[in-house]
Amino acid sequence: MRIKSLSAIVSFLLISFAMSSCLGDDEPIVYSSNPLIQSFALDTVKGKDYLFTIDQLRGKIYNQDSLPVGSDTIIDKILITTLNVTGVVTVRNSADTADSLLNTSDSLNFVGTMEKPFMMKVWAPNGIDQKTYALEVRVHQQQPDSLNWGDAPLVTNYAPGISGKQKSIIFDNQIYLYADAQPVHITALSDGKNWRTATATGLPNTNVTSLVQFMGKLYATVDGSSNAYVSTDGISWSDSGLGNDIVVLISPINDILTAIRNVAQSEGEAAEQRFCDTDGTTWAVGDTVPSNFPQNNISAALYTTSIGVENLVIVGNTVGTQANDTVTVPWAYMQGQEWVALSTDTRLGCPKMEDPTIMYYNDQFYIFGNSFTNFYTSEAGIIWSEVTEMFLFPEAIRDRQTDYSSVVDDENRIWIMLDTPNEVWRGKLNRLGFLFQ
Repeated sequence: MRIKSLSAIVSFLLISFAMSSCLGDDEPIVYSSNPLIQSFALDTVKGKDYLFTIDQLRGKIYNQDSLPVGSDTIIDKILITTLNVTGVVTVRNSADTADSLLNTSDSLNFVGTMEKPFMMKVWAPNGIDQKTYALEVRVHQQQPDSLNWGDAPLVTNYAPGISGKQKSIIFDNQIYLYADAQPVHITALSDGKNWRTATATGLPNTNVTSLVQFMGKLYATVDGSSNAYVSTDGISWSDSGLGNDIVVLISPINDILTAIRNVAQSEGEAAEQRFCDTDGTTWAVGDTVPSNFPQNNISAALYTTSIGVENLVIVGNTVGTQANDTVTVPWAYMQGQEWVALSTDTRLGCPKMEDPTIMYYNDQFYIFGNSFTNFYTSEAGIIWSEVTEMFLFPEAIRDRQTDYSSVVDDENRIWIMLDTPNEVWRGKLNRLGFLFQ
Protein backbone atom coordinates (compact mmCIF):
# COMPACT_ATOMS: atom_id res chain seq x y z
CA MET A 1 0.00 0.00 0.00
CA ARG A 2 1.27 3.48 -0.88
CA ILE A 3 0.73 6.59 1.19
CA LYS A 4 -0.30 9.33 -1.23
CA SER A 5 -0.11 12.38 1.04
CA LEU A 6 3.15 14.21 1.62
CA SER A 7 1.91 15.38 5.00
CA ALA A 8 1.22 11.78 5.95
CA ILE A 9 4.79 10.87 4.98
CA VAL A 10 6.30 13.61 7.11
CA SER A 11 3.94 12.80 9.99
CA PHE A 12 4.96 9.17 9.71
CA LEU A 13 8.62 10.16 10.02
CA LEU A 14 8.06 12.44 13.01
CA ILE A 15 5.86 9.96 14.89
CA SER A 16 8.37 7.18 14.32
CA PHE A 17 11.20 9.34 15.64
CA ALA A 18 9.13 10.52 18.61
CA MET A 19 8.28 6.95 19.60
CA SER A 20 11.92 5.92 19.43
CA SER A 21 12.90 8.89 21.63
CA CYS A 22 10.36 7.88 24.31
CA LEU A 23 11.99 4.49 24.57
CA GLY A 24 15.38 5.94 25.45
CA ASP A 25 16.67 8.11 28.23
CA ASP A 26 15.92 11.76 28.80
CA GLU A 27 18.77 13.01 26.59
CA PRO A 28 17.43 14.87 23.53
CA ILE A 29 17.86 12.98 20.27
CA VAL A 30 19.15 14.89 17.24
CA TYR A 31 18.01 13.33 14.00
CA SER A 32 20.19 13.48 10.90
CA SER A 33 19.53 16.22 8.41
CA ASN A 34 21.43 14.40 5.66
CA PRO A 35 19.19 12.66 3.11
CA LEU A 36 21.37 10.21 1.16
CA ILE A 37 21.11 7.25 -1.20
CA GLN A 38 24.20 5.19 -0.48
CA SER A 39 23.82 2.30 -2.94
CA PHE A 40 21.46 1.37 -5.75
CA ALA A 41 21.02 -1.66 -8.02
CA LEU A 42 18.44 -3.10 -10.40
CA ASP A 43 17.63 -6.71 -11.11
CA THR A 44 19.71 -8.46 -13.78
CA VAL A 45 19.08 -7.60 -17.43
CA LYS A 46 19.57 -10.53 -19.82
CA GLY A 47 21.43 -12.35 -17.08
CA LYS A 48 23.93 -9.56 -16.39
CA ASP A 49 24.30 -7.16 -13.48
CA TYR A 50 24.83 -3.51 -14.40
CA LEU A 51 26.59 -1.26 -11.89
CA PHE A 52 25.10 2.14 -11.10
CA THR A 53 27.11 5.23 -10.25
CA ILE A 54 25.73 7.65 -7.65
CA ASP A 55 26.83 11.23 -8.25
CA GLN A 56 26.05 12.84 -4.90
CA LEU A 57 27.06 16.35 -5.97
CA ARG A 58 24.73 16.49 -8.96
CA GLY A 59 22.07 14.16 -7.57
CA LYS A 60 22.33 11.69 -10.47
CA ILE A 61 22.23 7.89 -10.56
CA TYR A 62 23.18 6.21 -13.84
CA ASN A 63 24.75 3.09 -15.35
CA GLN A 64 28.01 3.81 -17.22
CA ASP A 65 27.81 0.53 -19.14
CA SER A 66 24.62 0.94 -21.16
CA LEU A 67 22.13 -1.90 -21.36
CA PRO A 68 22.00 -3.88 -24.65
CA VAL A 69 19.88 -2.83 -27.59
CA GLY A 70 16.30 -4.00 -27.10
CA SER A 71 16.35 -3.86 -23.30
CA ASP A 72 13.37 -1.48 -23.35
CA THR A 73 11.03 -4.48 -23.26
CA ILE A 74 12.73 -5.72 -20.09
CA ILE A 75 13.15 -2.56 -18.05
CA ASP A 76 9.50 -1.57 -18.36
CA LYS A 77 8.85 -4.02 -15.52
CA ILE A 78 11.88 -4.36 -13.31
CA LEU A 79 12.64 -4.42 -9.59
CA ILE A 80 15.02 -2.35 -7.52
CA THR A 81 17.09 -4.99 -5.72
CA THR A 82 19.35 -2.69 -3.69
CA LEU A 83 18.47 0.66 -2.15
CA ASN A 84 20.43 1.71 0.92
CA VAL A 85 19.21 5.09 2.04
CA THR A 86 19.41 7.48 4.97
CA GLY A 87 15.79 8.52 5.36
CA VAL A 88 12.67 7.74 3.36
CA VAL A 89 12.34 7.73 -0.47
CA THR A 90 9.31 9.08 -2.27
CA VAL A 91 8.48 9.20 -5.99
CA ARG A 92 5.87 10.86 -8.14
CA ASN A 93 4.70 9.18 -11.32
CA SER A 94 3.17 11.19 -14.14
CA ALA A 95 -0.34 10.10 -13.17
CA ASP A 96 0.07 11.05 -9.52
CA THR A 97 -0.78 14.40 -7.96
CA ALA A 98 1.37 13.89 -4.88
CA ASP A 99 4.50 12.09 -3.74
CA SER A 100 4.19 8.51 -2.61
CA LEU A 101 6.48 6.19 -0.71
CA LEU A 102 8.70 4.09 -2.95
CA ASN A 103 7.84 0.40 -2.71
CA THR A 104 10.82 -1.63 -3.98
CA SER A 105 8.68 -4.78 -4.16
CA ASP A 106 6.72 -3.18 -7.01
CA SER A 107 8.02 -3.45 -10.58
CA LEU A 108 8.80 -0.05 -12.07
CA ASN A 109 8.96 1.25 -15.63
CA PHE A 110 12.33 2.82 -16.40
CA VAL A 111 11.93 3.02 -20.19
CA GLY A 112 12.99 6.39 -21.59
CA THR A 113 14.74 7.56 -18.44
CA MET A 114 17.60 9.00 -20.56
CA GLU A 115 15.16 11.54 -21.97
CA LYS A 116 13.08 11.99 -18.81
CA PRO A 117 14.86 10.75 -15.67
CA PHE A 118 12.98 8.86 -12.99
CA MET A 119 12.90 11.26 -10.02
CA MET A 120 13.33 10.09 -6.43
CA LYS A 121 13.17 12.34 -3.37
CA VAL A 122 14.93 11.35 -0.15
CA TRP A 123 13.61 12.76 3.14
CA ALA A 124 16.16 13.05 5.94
CA PRO A 125 15.42 11.44 9.34
CA ASN A 126 14.61 14.89 10.74
CA GLY A 127 11.57 14.97 8.45
CA ILE A 128 12.55 18.36 7.05
CA ASP A 129 15.61 18.21 4.81
CA GLN A 130 15.33 16.55 1.43
CA LYS A 131 17.40 15.70 -1.65
CA THR A 132 16.25 14.80 -5.16
CA TYR A 133 17.98 12.18 -7.33
CA ALA A 134 17.49 11.76 -11.09
CA LEU A 135 17.77 8.10 -12.12
CA GLU A 136 18.90 7.44 -15.71
CA VAL A 137 18.79 3.86 -16.99
CA ARG A 138 20.91 4.01 -20.12
CA VAL A 139 20.17 1.70 -23.05
CA HIS A 140 22.19 1.38 -26.25
CA GLN A 141 20.15 2.59 -29.18
CA GLN A 142 22.49 0.94 -31.71
CA GLN A 143 23.81 -2.60 -32.06
CA PRO A 144 27.28 -2.42 -30.45
CA ASP A 145 28.84 -4.89 -32.92
CA SER A 146 27.59 -3.00 -35.97
CA LEU A 147 29.88 -0.87 -38.12
CA ASN A 148 28.20 2.52 -38.40
CA TRP A 149 28.92 4.60 -41.52
CA GLY A 150 26.11 7.09 -41.14
CA ASP A 151 23.39 7.63 -43.71
CA ALA A 152 25.56 9.20 -46.41
CA PRO A 153 29.19 9.78 -47.39
CA LEU A 154 31.08 12.35 -45.39
CA VAL A 155 31.71 14.33 -48.58
CA THR A 156 31.26 13.85 -52.32
CA ASN A 157 33.36 15.14 -55.22
CA TYR A 158 36.19 15.87 -52.79
CA ALA A 159 38.97 15.22 -55.35
CA PRO A 160 37.42 15.00 -58.83
CA GLY A 161 40.78 14.75 -60.61
CA ILE A 162 41.81 11.49 -58.95
CA SER A 163 41.86 8.47 -61.21
CA GLY A 164 43.66 5.21 -60.56
CA LYS A 165 45.86 4.08 -57.69
CA GLN A 166 46.18 6.26 -54.60
CA LYS A 167 47.96 6.21 -51.25
CA SER A 168 46.85 7.85 -48.00
CA ILE A 169 48.49 8.31 -44.63
CA ILE A 170 47.78 10.09 -41.34
CA PHE A 171 50.46 12.62 -40.46
CA ASP A 172 50.36 15.59 -38.09
CA ASN A 173 46.62 15.07 -37.38
CA GLN A 174 45.81 15.27 -41.08
CA ILE A 175 45.15 12.84 -43.91
CA TYR A 176 47.48 13.17 -46.89
CA LEU A 177 46.33 11.55 -50.13
CA TYR A 178 48.60 11.01 -53.14
CA ALA A 179 47.51 9.97 -56.64
CA ASP A 180 49.25 9.87 -60.02
CA ALA A 181 49.54 13.24 -61.76
CA GLN A 182 47.62 14.96 -58.97
CA PRO A 183 48.42 17.47 -56.24
CA VAL A 184 48.40 16.26 -52.65
CA HIS A 185 44.92 16.30 -51.15
CA ILE A 186 44.82 17.12 -47.42
CA THR A 187 42.14 17.28 -44.74
CA ALA A 188 42.20 17.59 -40.96
CA LEU A 189 41.16 14.51 -38.99
CA SER A 190 38.76 16.75 -37.11
CA ASP A 191 37.06 17.64 -40.40
CA GLY A 192 37.14 15.31 -43.40
CA LYS A 193 34.63 17.35 -45.39
CA ASN A 194 36.94 20.11 -46.55
CA TRP A 195 40.01 19.10 -48.55
CA ARG A 196 42.75 21.43 -49.72
CA THR A 197 45.40 20.75 -52.33
CA ALA A 198 49.13 21.44 -52.45
CA THR A 199 51.73 20.73 -55.11
CA ALA A 200 54.35 18.23 -54.00
CA THR A 201 57.94 19.17 -54.80
CA GLY A 202 61.06 17.01 -54.85
CA LEU A 203 59.32 13.82 -56.04
CA PRO A 204 59.90 12.48 -59.57
CA ASN A 205 56.14 11.86 -59.76
CA THR A 206 53.16 11.40 -57.45
CA ASN A 207 52.48 7.77 -58.39
CA VAL A 208 53.44 6.72 -54.86
CA THR A 209 54.14 2.98 -54.43
CA SER A 210 54.84 3.05 -50.69
CA LEU A 211 54.18 5.66 -48.02
CA VAL A 212 55.14 5.32 -44.35
CA GLN A 213 55.75 7.45 -41.28
CA PHE A 214 59.06 6.86 -39.52
CA MET A 215 60.82 8.86 -36.82
CA GLY A 216 58.39 11.76 -37.17
CA LYS A 217 58.86 12.05 -40.95
CA LEU A 218 57.19 10.73 -44.07
CA TYR A 219 59.07 8.34 -46.36
CA ALA A 220 57.94 7.31 -49.84
CA THR A 221 58.93 5.41 -52.94
CA VAL A 222 57.47 6.28 -56.33
CA ASP A 223 56.97 4.48 -59.60
CA GLY A 224 60.08 4.30 -61.77
CA SER A 225 62.55 5.29 -59.05
CA SER A 226 64.76 3.12 -56.85
CA ASN A 227 65.31 5.87 -54.29
CA ALA A 228 63.37 6.63 -51.13
CA TYR A 229 62.24 10.18 -50.43
CA VAL A 230 61.67 11.97 -47.14
CA SER A 231 59.48 14.89 -46.05
CA THR A 232 58.71 16.74 -42.84
CA ASP A 233 55.46 18.26 -44.08
CA GLY A 234 54.17 15.93 -46.80
CA ILE A 235 54.66 18.61 -49.44
CA SER A 236 58.40 19.31 -49.80
CA TRP A 237 60.35 16.12 -50.49
CA SER A 238 64.05 15.27 -50.92
CA ASP A 239 66.21 12.20 -51.39
CA SER A 240 66.40 10.31 -48.11
CA GLY A 241 70.01 9.20 -48.60
CA LEU A 242 69.00 5.59 -47.93
CA GLY A 243 70.42 4.42 -51.27
CA ASN A 244 69.33 3.87 -54.85
CA ASP A 245 68.59 0.15 -54.62
CA ILE A 246 65.21 0.24 -52.88
CA VAL A 247 62.40 -1.89 -54.29
CA VAL A 248 59.74 -0.86 -51.77
CA LEU A 249 59.45 0.38 -48.21
CA ILE A 250 57.36 -2.03 -46.16
CA SER A 251 56.60 -0.57 -42.72
CA PRO A 252 58.19 0.77 -39.56
CA ILE A 253 58.17 -1.34 -36.41
CA ASN A 254 59.56 -0.12 -33.10
CA ASP A 255 62.64 1.96 -34.01
CA ILE A 256 63.41 0.47 -37.44
CA LEU A 257 62.06 0.77 -40.97
CA THR A 258 61.66 -2.46 -42.96
CA ALA A 259 62.11 -2.59 -46.73
CA ILE A 260 63.04 -4.69 -49.75
CA ARG A 261 66.30 -3.79 -51.49
CA ASN A 262 68.31 -5.15 -54.41
CA VAL A 263 71.50 -6.30 -52.71
CA ALA A 264 74.49 -8.22 -54.07
CA GLN A 265 75.70 -10.90 -51.66
CA SER A 266 79.30 -10.33 -52.69
CA GLU A 267 81.23 -8.14 -55.08
CA GLY A 268 80.74 -9.09 -58.68
CA GLU A 269 77.57 -11.10 -58.10
CA ALA A 270 74.16 -10.09 -59.37
CA ALA A 271 71.93 -8.29 -56.92
CA GLU A 272 68.90 -10.08 -55.51
CA GLN A 273 65.95 -8.90 -53.51
CA ARG A 274 66.64 -9.05 -49.77
CA PHE A 275 64.72 -8.06 -46.67
CA CYS A 276 66.46 -5.13 -44.99
CA ASP A 277 65.87 -2.78 -42.11
CA THR A 278 67.32 0.55 -41.14
CA ASP A 279 67.45 2.88 -38.17
CA GLY A 280 67.51 5.77 -40.63
CA THR A 281 71.26 5.80 -41.20
CA THR A 282 72.59 2.29 -41.90
CA TRP A 283 71.05 -0.88 -43.33
CA ALA A 284 70.99 -4.41 -41.92
CA VAL A 285 70.57 -7.08 -44.60
CA GLY A 286 68.38 -10.11 -44.04
CA ASP A 287 67.01 -13.08 -45.96
CA THR A 288 66.14 -13.41 -49.62
CA VAL A 289 62.62 -12.26 -50.45
CA PRO A 290 60.27 -15.15 -51.42
CA SER A 291 58.58 -14.90 -54.80
CA ASN A 292 55.10 -14.77 -53.22
CA PHE A 293 55.90 -11.84 -50.94
CA PRO A 294 53.82 -8.74 -51.81
CA GLN A 295 55.76 -5.90 -53.42
CA ASN A 296 53.06 -3.50 -54.52
CA ASN A 297 50.48 -1.43 -52.64
CA ILE A 298 51.55 -2.86 -49.28
CA SER A 299 49.17 -2.39 -46.36
CA ALA A 300 50.48 -2.85 -42.81
CA ALA A 301 48.88 -3.44 -39.42
CA LEU A 302 50.90 -2.92 -36.25
CA TYR A 303 49.66 -4.35 -32.97
CA THR A 304 51.00 -5.11 -29.50
CA THR A 305 50.71 -8.62 -28.09
CA SER A 306 49.46 -9.44 -24.59
CA ILE A 307 53.09 -9.52 -23.37
CA GLY A 308 53.84 -6.08 -24.78
CA VAL A 309 55.73 -7.09 -27.94
CA GLU A 310 55.01 -5.12 -31.12
CA ASN A 311 54.23 -7.24 -34.18
CA LEU A 312 53.71 -6.35 -37.81
CA VAL A 313 51.38 -8.02 -40.31
CA ILE A 314 51.20 -6.92 -43.95
CA VAL A 315 49.33 -7.74 -47.15
CA GLY A 316 49.65 -6.40 -50.67
CA ASN A 317 49.68 -7.20 -54.35
CA THR A 318 52.07 -9.89 -55.52
CA VAL A 319 53.92 -9.70 -58.85
CA GLY A 320 54.76 -12.10 -61.68
CA THR A 321 53.19 -15.54 -61.67
CA GLN A 322 52.25 -15.14 -57.98
CA ALA A 323 49.70 -12.51 -59.00
CA ASN A 324 47.47 -15.41 -60.11
CA ASP A 325 47.33 -16.96 -56.63
CA THR A 326 43.88 -17.60 -55.16
CA VAL A 327 44.72 -16.53 -51.58
CA THR A 328 45.64 -13.20 -50.02
CA VAL A 329 48.58 -14.20 -47.83
CA PRO A 330 49.33 -12.11 -44.71
CA TRP A 331 52.99 -11.95 -43.71
CA ALA A 332 54.07 -11.40 -40.11
CA TYR A 333 57.26 -9.94 -38.69
CA MET A 334 58.68 -9.31 -35.24
CA GLN A 335 61.86 -7.26 -34.94
CA GLY A 336 64.92 -9.50 -35.06
CA GLN A 337 62.96 -12.45 -36.48
CA GLU A 338 62.16 -13.72 -39.99
CA TRP A 339 59.17 -12.85 -42.13
CA VAL A 340 56.57 -15.63 -41.92
CA ALA A 341 53.60 -16.38 -44.20
CA LEU A 342 50.61 -16.79 -41.88
CA SER A 343 47.98 -18.41 -44.08
CA THR A 344 48.36 -20.04 -47.51
CA ASP A 345 45.54 -22.61 -47.26
CA THR A 346 42.81 -21.96 -49.82
CA ARG A 347 40.19 -23.45 -47.47
CA LEU A 348 41.07 -21.46 -44.35
CA GLY A 349 42.77 -18.40 -45.79
CA CYS A 350 41.47 -15.09 -47.10
CA PRO A 351 40.44 -15.18 -50.79
CA LYS A 352 42.57 -13.33 -53.31
CA MET A 353 41.83 -9.59 -53.26
CA GLU A 354 43.16 -6.83 -55.46
CA ASP A 355 44.74 -3.91 -53.59
CA PRO A 356 44.05 -5.50 -50.19
CA THR A 357 44.00 -3.49 -46.98
CA ILE A 358 44.65 -5.03 -43.57
CA MET A 359 43.80 -3.43 -40.25
CA TYR A 360 43.96 -4.54 -36.63
CA TYR A 361 40.69 -3.29 -35.24
CA ASN A 362 38.82 -4.13 -32.03
CA ASP A 363 41.36 -6.91 -31.30
CA GLN A 364 40.76 -8.56 -34.68
CA PHE A 365 42.43 -8.55 -38.09
CA TYR A 366 40.29 -7.44 -41.01
CA ILE A 367 41.10 -7.57 -44.74
CA PHE A 368 39.17 -6.01 -47.61
CA GLY A 369 39.92 -5.18 -51.23
CA ASN A 370 38.82 -2.89 -54.02
CA SER A 371 35.65 -4.88 -54.77
CA PHE A 372 34.05 -3.88 -51.44
CA THR A 373 32.15 -7.13 -51.04
CA ASN A 374 32.64 -8.16 -47.41
CA PHE A 375 35.37 -7.98 -44.81
CA TYR A 376 37.32 -11.10 -43.89
CA THR A 377 38.37 -11.41 -40.26
CA SER A 378 40.78 -13.45 -38.16
CA GLU A 379 41.96 -13.44 -34.55
CA ALA A 380 45.54 -14.50 -35.32
CA GLY A 381 45.84 -13.96 -39.06
CA ILE A 382 45.80 -17.69 -39.86
CA ILE A 383 42.17 -18.83 -40.11
CA TRP A 384 39.97 -16.32 -41.94
CA SER A 385 36.20 -16.11 -42.22
CA GLU A 386 33.86 -13.84 -44.13
CA VAL A 387 31.85 -11.27 -42.16
CA THR A 388 28.26 -11.37 -43.39
CA GLU A 389 26.41 -9.27 -40.82
CA MET A 390 26.81 -6.06 -38.82
CA PHE A 391 30.49 -5.34 -39.66
CA LEU A 392 29.72 -4.37 -43.26
CA PHE A 393 30.43 -1.73 -45.87
CA PRO A 394 27.88 0.99 -46.56
CA GLU A 395 25.11 -0.34 -48.78
CA ALA A 396 25.79 2.45 -51.29
CA ILE A 397 29.29 1.18 -52.14
CA ARG A 398 28.96 -2.55 -51.49
CA ASP A 399 30.13 -4.67 -54.44
CA ARG A 400 31.36 -1.57 -56.25
CA GLN A 401 34.87 -2.11 -57.64
CA THR A 402 36.99 1.03 -57.57
CA ASP A 403 40.42 2.34 -56.68
CA TYR A 404 40.63 3.60 -53.13
CA SER A 405 42.82 4.29 -50.13
CA SER A 406 42.07 3.83 -46.45
CA VAL A 407 43.35 4.83 -43.01
CA VAL A 408 42.29 4.19 -39.40
CA ASP A 409 42.76 7.02 -36.91
CA ASP A 410 43.40 6.97 -33.15
CA GLU A 411 39.68 7.32 -32.46
CA ASN A 412 38.99 4.00 -34.23
CA ARG A 413 37.39 5.70 -37.21
CA ILE A 414 37.84 3.92 -40.53
CA TRP A 415 38.29 6.30 -43.45
CA ILE A 416 37.79 5.15 -47.05
CA MET A 417 38.56 7.52 -49.93
CA LEU A 418 37.02 6.31 -53.20
CA ASP A 419 37.88 7.08 -56.79
CA THR A 420 34.49 6.22 -58.29
CA PRO A 421 32.21 7.50 -56.92
CA ASN A 422 34.47 10.29 -55.70
CA GLU A 423 33.43 10.04 -52.05
CA VAL A 424 34.80 9.83 -48.53
CA TRP A 425 33.17 7.44 -46.08
CA ARG A 426 33.95 7.33 -42.37
CA GLY A 427 32.77 4.50 -40.14
CA LYS A 428 33.20 3.26 -36.62
CA LEU A 429 32.19 0.21 -34.63
CA ASN A 430 29.31 1.28 -32.40
CA ARG A 431 30.78 -0.26 -29.25
CA LEU A 432 33.88 1.92 -29.70
CA GLY A 433 31.86 5.07 -30.11
CA PHE A 434 29.54 5.09 -27.09
CA LEU A 435 29.97 8.17 -24.93
CA PHE A 436 30.22 7.65 -21.19
CA GLN A 437 29.50 10.19 -18.49
